[in-house]
Amino acid sequence: MPEPWIRLTGLARSYGAVEALRGVSMEVAPGEKRVIVGPSGCGKSTLLRCVNLLEVPDSGTVEVGGVLVNGPGAATDLHRARTGMVFQRFHLFPHLTALENVALAPRVVLGLGEEEARERARSMLERVGLADRAGEWPLRLSGGQQQRVAIARALAMEPRAMLFDEVTSALDPELVQEVLAVMRDLAASGMTMMIVTHEMRFAREVGTILTFMDAGRIVEEGPPGEVLDHPREPRTRAFLRY
Repeated sequence: MPEPWIRLTGLARSYGAVEALRGVSMEVAPGEKRVIVGPSGCGKSTLLRCVNLLEVPDSGTVEVGGVLVNGPGAATDLHRARTGMVFQRFHLFPHLTALENVALAPRVVLGLGEEEARERARSMLERVGLADRAGEWPLRLSGGQQQRVAIARALAMEPRAMLFDEVTSALDPELVQEVLAVMRDLAASGMTMMIVTHEMRFAREVGTILTFMDAGRIVEEGPPGEVLDHPREPRTRAFLRY
């Protein structure tokens, strides 16, 4: 068995009296597609944000690629460059074109030259099916197109793993499938992925392991078809309406 690319051990995170994570441990192997589902407020997004250190756990450890990334002296910027994250909201710079949005981080963070960064951005926009919209401003793009630009922006950093936090929940239903298609292609390429979603059909199709969370804890996990069709835990059955 390969060593896990992501290893989380005993993660806890509280906001005042609210315990968002209560001792969560998880291992994600290279190439695995870990799908995380559960009710709103169960800790799913907090878990992803702890993986990328947008939230610092109160206790517990985050290891990525065999390196402890939330300890003293950790190279946080390098870790974030290797672990791309895409959010529910697109967070594109409105004063930059799609191409400029994608090229910015490779140029500023990775130190690529202007033309090399733009060439990488063109390649990533082509990968998500938006080569013909490179010169458009974000406000002239649909929500699905903006989300695909956000995915291209994360991929431009050449990450070893990708984190997706409810990336289709802010989209109109007719735009959801174009974003999921990009994620399917990315999964087929072998990318290590952690995906928080309410799209159960997508979870079944793409997921390697499905994790159901509630109240800051992992309740149940296993192959997606097994958990979705034959949930063992009463809370899982209630969530899935069995």
